[in-house]
Amino acid sequence: MSKTVLKKDFLTLGCATGLLLTAMSFTAQATNIKVSITVDNSYALFYGTQTAATNFVGSDFNWPTVETYNFNLPTNQFIYVVTASDLLVAQGFLGQFENLDSGYKFYSSDPQWQVMATGLGNTGAPYTGSAADLALLTQEILDANGGGNPSNGWVGLTAGPANGALPWGPISGIDTVARWVWYSSNGDPDPTTPGFNHDEWLVFRIPVAATPVPEPASLALVGLGLAGLGAIRRRKA
Repeated sequence: MSKTVLKKDFLTLGCATGLLLTAMSFTAQATNIKVSITVDNSYALFYGTQTAATNFVGSDFNWPTVETYNFNLPTNQFIYVVTASDLLVAQGFLGQFENLDSGYKFYSSDPQWQVMATGLGNTGAPYTGSAADLALLTQEILDANGGGNPSNGWVGLTAGPANGALPWGPISGIDTVARWVWYSSNGDPDPTTPGFNHDEWLVFRIPVAATPVPEPASLALVGLGLAGLGAIRRRKA
C-alpha cells in the first residue's frame, strides 16, 4: 500500500470519527416530560440538580384529582416530588411519568426512585416556587446527600397497592399498573395504610437518566462513519 493511499484512509476515518463526535455533542439538551400525579394528601412538583431544587412545576392539596404537567426537563437533572399527609386513614404517592421524546413510560413504583424523610412535620413543606421554598427544599436535599436526616440519606421507596385499591378506589388518568408508594419509617411493608407519620414531610426524586432518549442524529452519523470505513475497504480490495 502506498503512503498516499494510507494517508487518504486515515483522513476518511478521521472525518467519520469527527462526525460522530459532533453528533454526540449535539444530543438533546432537554427531555419533554408528561407527568400525571396525585398524592394523599398534598404534593409539590419540582426539578433541579443533584444538590439543589431550581424550578417549581406545580402543586395540589386534593388527592382525588389528578393533575397533568408537561415541561422540558434538562439533562442531568432530577424530578423532585415533595409530599405530606394528614396522618389519617392512608397516605400515598401515585404517579405516571412519560418521556414524550422516546415514548418511555414509568410510574411512582419504579425502583429508580429514591425517597428521604425530613422529619420536619407534615406542615411547613415547600409548596410554591418562592425563593424561600426553593432554599428550604435545597437544604433538605443537601442534608439527605450527607445522610443527615431521619431516613439517613436517600433510600428506596416502599410500594403499596396498585391503582384501584381501597381506600382510594380507581384514579382516572393514571394506568392501573401504577402503585401507591410511601416511605416506611418503621419497617411496615405497606406504609400507605393506616395513617401514620413516617417522618414527614417526604421528598421523592428520580434522575432524567431514568427516562432514556433515542439519539437518531448520532445513530445516523455512526452510519455515515461506517459507510466511510466500507469505502476504505472497497478501495483496498
